Order: sequence, then structure tokens, then C-alpha cells
Amino acid sequence: MLNRSAVAVTPKQPFLDWLNSVEADNTLTLDQLEKTLYLMPDYEDPEEAENLLKEGYEGIFNRELFAWHIGQKSWPKDRSFELFKAWFDVEFFDTVVDIVAGPIVDTLYE
Repeated sequence: MLNRSAVAVTPKQPFLDWLNSVEADNTLTLDQLEKTLYLMPDYEDPEEAENLLKEGYEGIFNRELFAWHIGQKSWPKDRSFELFKAWFDVEFFDTVVDIVAGPIVDTLYE
């Protein structure tokens, strides 16, 4: 078991609407937008999990925007926590277990 928890982030319709507005040839549907799981510190209760998300949502929000549209000038200027919650469903996981024998590698930095 890892000393981490996790939050799954799933795009909602307002995110897809924004994506369609900046990507003219976008033909994606909501069902095609993938969920991403982010590791975060352990938490004791749902309130603490929400507070941890509030502290780290900006990095998640920016990563989600960049994953679908790298043109930062088209990103919404207001990237508040309220907008994040309007654009993404979040689901918390308080237990993370690694069942792979090898080391965890951050492929972003390889």
C-alpha cells in the first residue's frame, strides 16, 4: 500500500463545449474523454480530501487543459476552483495499492 491517496478527474460537458470552441475540427464526444487518476497525499476524511484538492487543483486543471489543447492563450482566464468543479467530476480514493513489482517511473520526465 502506498502512502498516497488519489483523485480521479473526468471531463464534463462544459469542458467538452470549451474544447469544441477552440478545436474547430473536434469530433469527440463526452464518452471519449478519458478519466485521469492523480496521486495526492493521504487524507483522514472527506473534508480533508476536498481541502487537498483545493490546494492542488490548479496543477490538475492546467494539465487537463494542456492534454487536450496546448494553446494556452485559448485557455479560460478564470481557472477558479468553482470552474474546475463545473468542468470535471472528481472521485476520491483513500487507498492506493501498487501491485506491480517494478519501480514507479514518471514518464513525463524520461
